[in-house]
Amino acid sequence: MARRGRPSKAGKRHSNGRRVHEPSFDKGSDWVQARRERYGTHYSTALGRAFAAGLLADDAELALDRYQGGKRFARVYNRIVGGETYRCPLDRSPRGMAGEMVEPERLEFEARDQDWLFAAMASLDAAGCRPYLDQLVTSAHTDHGPAWLDRMLAGGADPCDRMLLGAALCALDILAPPRKPARILVATYGDAA
Repeated sequence: MARRGRPSKAGKRHSNGRRVHEPSFDKGSDWVQARRERYGTHYSTALGRAFAAGLLADDAELALDRYQGGKRFARVYNRIVGGETYRCPLDRSPRGMAGEMVEPERLEFEARDQDWLFAAMASLDAAGCRPYLDQLVTSAHTDHGPAWLDRMLAGGADPCDRMLLGAALCALDILAPPRKPARILVATYGDAA
């Protein structure tokens, strides 16, 4: 007597007998889901967590300006200056742009960004608040940290933590100056002539 073969897998099947692929979405661990629920899409950076918690400003437009200014600084800094980035030793993808021609527009764009970055860094250093901005935008604080921000997000009201947040907000104000109120220069079309 022969042995029974391998049992077929349960589930829906196509008319030809193949199994229907039902995609399953990995929502992450319970901890990641709780972070997403609390902070939305901003859960993976310290600046994003502060923005989602409403710590950057009471006014939504000012908070958004500060958030976008900090994000721009981090993006340009990482592109121009670089930083510690992890790359798997098994990764065999090409590094750099060996065969790609650099266009003049791209060079102008990068030069403009580099000038903006170095001017912003000089302003932050002159104000003495760059270390506090670095704590918000560095890639070292993706899941948690800095410690003063974690205490504030947990509901703490330590004056020292408020002082550090104030220094970071000062740095964000340097990067994204507050909006100026718009002025109407001409009341009617006939006044313009």
